Amino acid sequence: MNILKGTARRLPLVVALLLWGCAGSRVHTDGMRLLAEGNRDAALAKLQEASRLEPTNAEYRIDLLKATQAHSRDLVERAESARRSGNATEAAELFNKALLIDVSNDRARRGLRMIQLDARGAKLLAESENLLRAGQVGAAQERVDAVLADNPSNAAAQRQNAAIREHVEKARQARAAQAAAQSIMHKPVTLQFRDANLRMVFEALSRTTGLNVILDRDVRADLKTTIFVKDAAVEDTVDLILLQNQLEKRALNATTLFIYPATASKFKEYQDLQVRTFQVTNVDVKYMQTVLKSVLKIKDVSVDERSGTLVMRDTADAIAVAAKVIAAHDVPESEVMLEVEVLEVSHDRLSNLGVEIPNAVSISTPESANTIGGLKALTRNDLLVNQLSLGVNLRLEDSDSKLLASPRIRARNKEKARILIGDRVPIITNTVTPTNTGSGVVTGSVQYQDVGLKLEFEPQVYSDQEVGIRISLEVSSIVKEIPGPNGSLAYQIGTRNAQTVVRLRDGETQILGGLISADDKNTSARVPGLGHLPTVGKLFGNNSGSDKKSEIVLSITPRIVRPPATLDASVRSVFSGTESSVRERALQLDPIGSAGGQSSGGIAPPVTGARPAPGRPSLPGPNRGGGPVPSTLPAPATAPGGAGSPPSASPASPASPTPSGQSPNPGVPATTEPTPLADEPKVKP
Repeated sequence: MNILKGTARRLPLVVALLLWGCAGSRVHTDGMRLLAEGNRDAALAKLQEASRLEPTNAEYRIDLLKATQAHSRDLVERAESARRSGNATEAAELFNKALLIDVSNDRARRGLRMIQLDARGAKLLAESENLLRAGQVGAAQERVDAVLADNPSNAAAQRQNAAIREHVEKARQARAAQAAAQSIMHKPVTLQFRDANLRMVFEALSRTTGLNVILDRDVRADLKTTIFVKDAAVEDTVDLILLQNQLEKRALNATTLFIYPATASKFKEYQDLQVRTFQVTNVDVKYMQTVLKSVLKIKDVSVDERSGTLVMRDTADAIAVAAKVIAAHDVPESEVMLEVEVLEVSHDRLSNLGVEIPNAVSISTPESANTIGGLKALTRNDLLVNQLSLGVNLRLEDSDSKLLASPRIRARNKEKARILIGDRVPIITNTVTPTNTGSGVVTGSVQYQDVGLKLEFEPQVYSDQEVGIRISLEVSSIVKEIPGPNGSLAYQIGTRNAQTVVRLRDGETQILGGLISADDKNTSARVPGLGHLPTVGKLFGNNSGSDKKSEIVLSITPRIVRPPATLDASVRSVFSGTESSVRERALQLDPIGSAGGQSSGGIAPPVTGARPAPGRPSLPGPNRGGGPVPSTLPAPATAPGGAGSPPSASPASPASPTPSGQSPNPGVPATTEPTPLADEPKVKP
């Protein structure tokens, strides 16, 4: 009676617990349904209620965590998209909503912080634009640097930074163009000197062109030069004069040159060096270092193989030539897509026909007949005979199989590509190490052997839309297992392989076949004598045979994905100077116009011997004026100072080319004194 009363008191509690559990299940089911429909806010509310109703239910808790993380992640992604599009208000609302759902969401906190930085950055970028328009480049760059320090991925700051760099580059180019326009190095000049003192030649150039020349203290005072140029640029003329006397120059400004001896010590003292960093992506950076050192003789080259960075320090000409050499090598590798089809067709026939007759009969005595007397007492019923069986075999089995593999693999030029379709078979090897106790220690090792279809390709893409392919094909299978000592296991593997090199056009298909394997085996078991009878002999014997044939066919089609890069003409052939020095521009002397108002004729050669009358003969030269080449040059007027006097500073008063003490014999110079042969340098007006 008491038991019934206690049960009646607990019954409402049990019913309440059951109803509570059913309510949690219903709420959880409703939440998952809403989640599947995409109503995440309502779904999260239901899942939270289900977890509150059944706090010990791990399944409800896991579903709530997954839904919370997914919804929070979606809100953050939408907020970041709104922030990138410039809608800061919507982005802030979404970030705050994500934090309400998941308080531990660090991406949402960072997003709110980035919105504040974006507002500050927008203000700084506006100031930077105003400062850049006002010409205050330094202050504009400071604002941009402050924004990039807070957020390096700020797209607006990056655009403003690029605009500042473009402004600075345009200003630099404008200054360079202005300096080039003011430079006298490209003005035309005409010089005709024989065995003239170098300082006197530079003095004449300075008076007539305005070129300022500063000589190093080690430039010898007795240097002489012979030069005959007409309408040539001042820079080219100076280069030729310096080349004759092993001198070098350094431009200090548009009108000033510093001349020094071309020695190693002077180069180190006066030659300007630059540091240039190259980012090499398509060629081995160590190889480029070797090329620069061996071809251009550049000593200061450092590489970083991890980032593919090459840093060099040399003259501006050497760096310019090195940039062209690197550009010629840093081209993308060609690539090819190989479409392969491998087909193995096999046919097996097994036959087993005939009567299987016992091939042996054995008679034995019972174990009780173990004495000679016992053997005498045996009768034929006491002898034991093994069981005899007679069977008929009627079996013929045919099997056909096809193995088809159709892989597509993309490979770089001269890089190997491998395909394995099969198994890695373990080969177990046990090694016994003897010990003092008598029982050895067994140590096992496992090696794996690739069994199946193995293909290896090495393509080479040519410039005429052809592909050379080195092909290696191997098809292997397990023939049988070979157990070894101490539990080791090996396999007998049958294999067929072929290697070849083909050259195909883009899209051309080549079929390689003929890897045929044929195995024909026939076994016959007959009764001697009766089994060899012509017709009935088959009743006294059994024939079994097997016929196996298989053939492998390989089809390959190359598709050029990226053809070989074509080098630009500007980097295919690069001028690199002389053996002793690297120069970007060749030493040349191109006429650029008329000097001193004279007609453009040929370049006057050196004249030896007596001066002809009434004028100097002229040798043929390039007719750059379009008219006929004059037979003689105009005779120069006699200088007021008499024969042999130095050239006058005025272009209108040319010095006499005839030295004093002229020899009467033609072709023999009368004096070795430095004497100007023609008019002093003239500049085209």
